[in-house]
Amino acid sequence: MAVLSVLRAALRGASSSLFSAAAATASSSSSSSAASATSPLRCLLGRVPAGHVRYSSGSSKRLFFIEPTKYFDNRFLNLTIFYLALTGVPAAIIITYINVFVGEAKLAEIPEGYIPENYEYHKHPITRWIVKHVLDPPEKNYEKDMHLIAKEMEKSHHYAIEAKARRLMRDRGDGPWSVMPVQDPTVIIRHHKATPDD
Repeated sequence: MAVLSVLRAALRGASSSLFSAAAATASSSSSSSAASATSPLRCLLGRVPAGHVRYSSGSSKRLFFIEPTKYFDNRFLNLTIFYLALTGVPAAIIITYINVFVGEAKLAEIPEGYIPENYEYHKHPITRWIVKHVLDPPEKNYEKDMHLIAKEMEKSHHYAIEAKARRLMRDRGDGPWSVMPVQDPTVIIRHHKATPDD
């Protein structure tokens, strides 16, 4: 308790000396006299009058502006740099190793009886690997294209048949209905019957 009382007394003495020095320097300018009397120690001790402006604790009279936090901006930048480095550095190492130690393929004669694969026509090793393991072969792409063309031709054929049917229905007066044969009206007995079977 004695130590705390000594520290409190020292702080009060320092705050009073700072307060008197700030008041003496601010007496020349009447506009900033009330604001300059505020010191950091008086703010800590809770003796700042209401309505005063908080100044910096340095020698110059700088205002203490309240700004929005930059925590999320810095976190976003840090995570962006981290994940770019996490994927970019290994990719750069692999590409450099392939270009330096493997190199590009050279054009050569095709041996007799040998049928080259589709990826062997490419020059760079990375392109060859992508064509071999990622992309579809040209034969598969050709079959897919032929399938799409066949489907479109089948649709156009169906549209042509439908247009012909509509034209014939319009010319012949037909419609989307069916005809069922019925009895001749002359053979229908319309008088009262003695029994239902007559």
